[in-house]
Amino acid sequence: MNKRLFQKELNKIESQINTVEKLDKVNQHLQRSNWVFIHPYSQGGDIEVLTNLIANSENLNEDVVTFFARKFFDLRGTIHLIEGVYLTRPFLKDFVPTIRESIVMCLQKDFKGAISILIPVIEGTLRKYLINKKGEHKKGEIEIKELLKAVNLMTDEYVELSKTFLHKRNMSLIKTDNYLDSNQEKEILKKHRYYFKLWMIQFEKFIKNNLYLNTKTNHVTDSFNRHLIFHGLEEDIEFSFGNYLRIFNSLNFLSWAIGCTVEGCSSLSELPEYKVKAMWADYFNILITSEAITEYKNNIYTEQVESFGRYMHKQQADAIVRPVNEIKKYYS
Repeated sequence: MNKRLFQKELNKIESQINTVEKLDKVNQHLQRSNWVFIHPYSQGGDIEVLTNLIANSENLNEDVVTFFARKFFDLRGTIHLIEGVYLTRPFLKDFVPTIRESIVMCLQKDFKGAISILIPVIEGTLRKYLINKKGEHKKGEIEIKELLKAVNLMTDEYVELSKTFLHKRNMSLIKTDNYLDSNQEKEILKKHRYYFKLWMIQFEKFIKNNLYLNTKTNHVTDSFNRHLIFHGLEEDIEFSFGNYLRIFNSLNFLSWAIGCTVEGCSSLSELPEYKVKAMWADYFNILITSEAITEYKNNIYTEQVESFGRYMHKQQADAIVRPVNEIKKYYS
């Protein structure tokens, strides 16, 4: 028995749990209204910002989308996330080419296409994980109830890896028989299990209650539903930037969860700066071109396509306007 070590480890994990519990309350409010929600790669300050928005905003939907949009339009951060983090995640990394295509479609404001190719990445990643853990017979699995069993397996793996790290950090105490007793260790690992599940229940709620809700047996309160989308059962599905971000943020849950179950997976990107700059230029040029042709799309489409500038900081919005005017001269 080591009371000092036990209290130290307990305080550490309980502090993390406390943060996620606060975040969970914010997410519950956001998810009830079918808005974009916080994911594990969000920063601690995001909780306070969104809490203030919920309490004081006069146009909460717009302000919530703007909050997450500005993070997305920090293209350097988005590039680091995809190329520096997703690419290091087993099971998810195979879908990075599709995710890149989806980003391009999104920047082009083809939200229907961007959403349609991104949804299968979620179930595909879960399926690959299940195949790896349970065998090839899971290759044809399509039921979301079965695919989500991957989350339970991830939870077990996370707890086991937490135990491994606990031992590694305290190897000298183990050697001198000064480590935790079995009950202390179980209590610490129980807290870790709760911490991981607290995060992933937010992902599971969105998948089960919204995106993959069984529309045959349940009342649908969110038309942004895979079954309705792919079978054309509703005409008023909102293929919007906000709904795209809901899917994109869901991938961050999967990336984080997989990273927590595989030793050596870092949450930090090590992508070389020259690669980030090159990709940033490509994405930004796509964004500029997309803005330039918005008015021409509006001449063709039934529904109006709005400028991304409404979501950006003024400096960034101004940066895409000047080049847009140059491109318009060419088109004219």
